[in-house]
Amino acid sequence: MKAHPIILGIDDATFKLKSGHSYTYLIGVICQGTRMVKVQEQRIKIDGDDSTEKIIQLIKDNNENVQFVITHTITFGGFNLMNLEDVYSQTKKPIIAVTERDVDLESVKFALKKKYPQKYPKKIEYIINAGELYEMKIKTAAGYSSVYYHKKGISQNNAEELIQKSSIDSKLPEPVRMAHLIGRIFKSIA
Repeated sequence: MKAHPIILGIDDATFKLKSGHSYTYLIGVICQGTRMVKVQEQRIKIDGDDSTEKIIQLIKDNNENVQFVITHTITFGGFNLMNLEDVYSQTKKPIIAVTERDVDLESVKFALKKKYPQKYPKKIEYIINAGELYEMKIKTAAGYSSVYYHKKGISQNNAEELIQKSSIDSKLPEPVRMAHLIGRIFKSIA
């Protein structure tokens, strides 16, 4: 792995479920190592089914430059779940979905079944297809803490090397942390 890999970090923008807005943004930040190079956005439907295609579009818009993709979880805009397998198979870019805490799968299944009785099978399939949720200890400026991740197209060792290499002050890799911070200034859109 290069000393300064080119990573596309993705997170969703801030939104309020009860605001009456239908859409929010996916924010994509491209970094070479931990240096920001470019910022892009795609509009997604809150609780919709379009995050997979929009993430694929963000990657394809930067296909020649991006080596790796790291997202903040597999859920965006509420329960707009990304199909990690489809993103990898259509772009051939190694992808990692990181989260700061372990996932209570039974609670997620319950919430999905209650809120989306018709779409439940498809949405739960995306979670299952994401594969194993790995745990690793990460060292940042604040010390050691746990981070969890799914991966496609990359070995566990390389995934953990990339996460550690791209994390400085936070257990979120810098491209994802930057996307998260930029997303906080956006508002949901009608």
